[in-house]
Amino acid sequence: MAQFTVLIPVLNGAELLGEALASVESQTLTDVRVIVSDNASTDATPEILEAWRDRVNLRVIRQEKTLPIPTHFNALLDAIETERYMLLCHDDYLADPDALRLADIALDENPDAPAVYCDLAYVNTQRRPLATRRFDRAALFSADEAGRETIRTTRNMFGIPLGVRTAALGAHRYDPRFHYLTDVDLSWSMAKGRNLAHVPQPLIANRYRAGNTTWSLLGQARSEYLAFAKKHGVPLGPLGKARLSARIWTLNQQKKLFGLYGRMVERR
Repeated sequence: MAQFTVLIPVLNGAELLGEALASVESQTLTDVRVIVSDNASTDATPEILEAWRDRVNLRVIRQEKTLPIPTHFNALLDAIETERYMLLCHDDYLADPDALRLADIALDENPDAPAVYCDLAYVNTQRRPLATRRFDRAALFSADEAGRETIRTTRNMFGIPLGVRTAALGAHRYDPRFHYLTDVDLSWSMAKGRNLAHVPQPLIANRYRAGNTTWSLLGQARSEYLAFAKKHGVPLGPLGKARLSARIWTLNQQKKLFGLYGRMVERR
């Protein structure tokens, strides 16, 4: 039985889903299972998944109706039967054929780490590079420090998990209170008080495009950060809340500028 599962949630992802699947197909790690949850797509997503059935070790879950993001992601977590997994958004892809093998090695070498992360490549719809996010941290980093720094900077200081131990996930699930911070909250919840592993290479390509779900959630970032800080026991106070609001405003402007840059690259 496969020991590593790649979970892919998708909703009307016919345009880019094949690239995500191709990046898994090209991995040098063997015995990889792929579970795709189709969140009641109305485009050609089902046909694309059918065409991939014989190319990867694929299981398709078809949702009868469109589920909220946390509920949809949790349905995938409930389907894991392997020791390790990663969740790959359908419009992202693994940027290196050795990505999963390196995740596997990092988890083997750090048996107490609940998960492993990596640097990120930001790309546009045509896979043209926009930027690289290098975290510049040690091979092991504190989950608690990353969580507190996320609140201080209003940036995801964990990154995207490249590999997670299913045993560490346990009963933890995506909290339905969070949409903008859903990944960060789960990262901290399952690793509280522990160290996480990091591979200093851009092994996941995170695609920036107009249809990204993240863009539509920026308006609720402040309320989610306040709830996130409260949940994880980080006191803010009036001054801390004011600083949080200022940082979120600044971050929104930066994201808008980056989105403009991405559109300019596409027109070249």
